[in-house]
Amino acid sequence: MKILVAVLVLFFQSQVFPPPFPRDGATKIFENGRVIVWDVAWLKQAYPVHRHVYDYAGVYYTSGDRVVVSDQGRRSPTTSVAWDTFFFRRGVTHSEEGASETPLRAVFLEFKEDQPLGKLEANTAAPAFGAAAGTQIRDSERVMIWELRPGPSPLAHVHTRDAVIVAFANSKPRVTFVSRGTIHGDDQTAGADRSVVFELK
Repeated sequence: MKILVAVLVLFFQSQVFPPPFPRDGATKIFENGRVIVWDVAWLKQAYPVHRHVYDYAGVYYTSGDRVVVSDQGRRSPTTSVAWDTFFFRRGVTHSEEGASETPLRAVFLEFKEDQPLGKLEANTAAPAFGAAAGTQIRDSERVMIWELRPGPSPLAHVHTRDAVIVAFANSKPRVTFVSRGTIHGDDQTAGADRSVVFELK
């Protein structure tokens, strides 16, 4: 059995699989030199085997079910909950099947660079974006994720890292990219029910 599993793993590793996107239910909503942002719905259908060629992170904005099928054929029914976040390294190979009548939905960020830039803005003319603006909900080697507090934008602050701000209004995501070094008091979240900031490392 162990030999069979090893053979299957080698087989999958040697194959060239398509990337996860584009696909049915996925819409590109932003792209620049650093990130690609997708609005993704897991429709009630089977998707082909694919390989994530970029490190990726995101946030679910509805709850829902899907079946994840590993590259070894193991089927894992999975429930994801709205406002949970995630981060995975590139190279994940699997297929998926949407399993909810109302699809699970998420905003995905794919990081186009192989490694973090490691650059921080040193401008001290304003307080740094951070705890004053919201609550940190995830930190990894590629991204720091914050949930902004509802209400007016915070006072003038500087973004020490490039940031992707995703504001959700009526279950629709709106994306704003803020370059590091930007000083402002408006994170483009007016009218949003919920807002999540991805600080890129």
